[in-house]
Amino acid sequence: MIDMPALASMPVCVVTFKECWRDADGVWLTDGGFPGQMAALASVFGPMTIVICEIPPRDGGSPLPATARVVPLARPTGHDWRRKLSFLTRVPGYSRTIRREIGGADVVHVPLPGDVPLLGMAIAIAERKRIFARYCSSWETNTQTTVWNRLTKAWMRALATGKHVMLATGAAADFPADGVRAVFATSITDSEVKRVQPDLVRLPGSVLRLSFAGRLSREKGIRYLIEAIASLRAQADAPRIELEIMGDGPSRAELEALVRRIDATGVRFLGQLNRGALLDRLQQSDVCVLPSLSESYCKARLDAMLCGTPVITTPVGSGRAITGPNGERGLLVPVGRADAIADAVRRAAAWDDWPARRARCRRFAEQHTLERWAEEIAGRCRDRWDTDDVREIA
Repeated sequence: MIDMPALASMPVCVVTFKECWRDADGVWLTDGGFPGQMAALASVFGPMTIVICEIPPRDGGSPLPATARVVPLARPTGHDWRRKLSFLTRVPGYSRTIRREIGGADVVHVPLPGDVPLLGMAIAIAERKRIFARYCSSWETNTQTTVWNRLTKAWMRALATGKHVMLATGAAADFPADGVRAVFATSITDSEVKRVQPDLVRLPGSVLRLSFAGRLSREKGIRYLIEAIASLRAQADAPRIELEIMGDGPSRAELEALVRRIDATGVRFLGQLNRGALLDRLQQSDVCVLPSLSESYCKARLDAMLCGTPVITTPVGSGRAITGPNGERGLLVPVGRADAIADAVRRAAAWDDWPARRARCRRFAEQHTLERWAEEIAGRCRDRWDTDDVREIA
């Protein structure tokens, strides 16, 4: 088996369709948990190269690791079939760049699904490189699953029997034993655990403060949350509630129009927040509601729990494992049911064990940091690889 020093000496090339941009100082930025995950992997492997899709500068974002070398690809244009056509026309150029960048790597990491990382995985196989793949969407088939998703998962299962490391985001308890192993997802660092110290004995005030954190897109099920708020507002005996929606995305205008149309008063859109502001708002929230229709392992659930905030969520994306047995860290609701969300909010308002519930949430989040995530991945790689034939696949 290889030990950690040997693993840390292995150059890694990451091939992703993650959209990144440069600020005025030339620093590479992107959104979501990707920068933190890359920093965690950079602490495990050797020199890192990240092949990304470049987009024009935008507001917000977090920097990619300063030690990583970033190689941009032109982003495919359009949506749906137009994007696929754009990607196909760019395959020759993409292939040359990806092949050149993985040439000096011992390990190729591809966050899947996606056309660019899938191309990277094919080239890595042709170049006989060791692959560490991570499926970041829902492994469980649902209404969002495409034919390409199915093919990608089948390919991963086939590769899992060799020298490659195939992981998928999810909880081990919910995962099939088919050679592809489960790994959780998180944005929390050990330093945040030390820095973020919420008031775990805090009780709700006269108004129950709800929050949503994440990308504003249809698969997040936010429309059902807004409809639930409007329903509760119309009930004379319902608890007084307010909702803060944190994040941005393609559905924002549609969701804002929905709030106006159904008169869901008490709903505020805060837009994209930086990491510090997000955690500050979550610490002031009583319950975080995340009614996803499709998910792999929602990082926002852990962010809320770091702040001592229980969650109302759906079973998708290991929701049952995250909320815990008997709902010790929150409540589960069926997918796409505004009435069930409204009922869960009523139940949460009646909780009489807020300090104990907040403490359970906090303890769970503390066990799921990026440092532990990187250690788990490193262990999987050490288990699969040995010191012989580092550059060649047997």
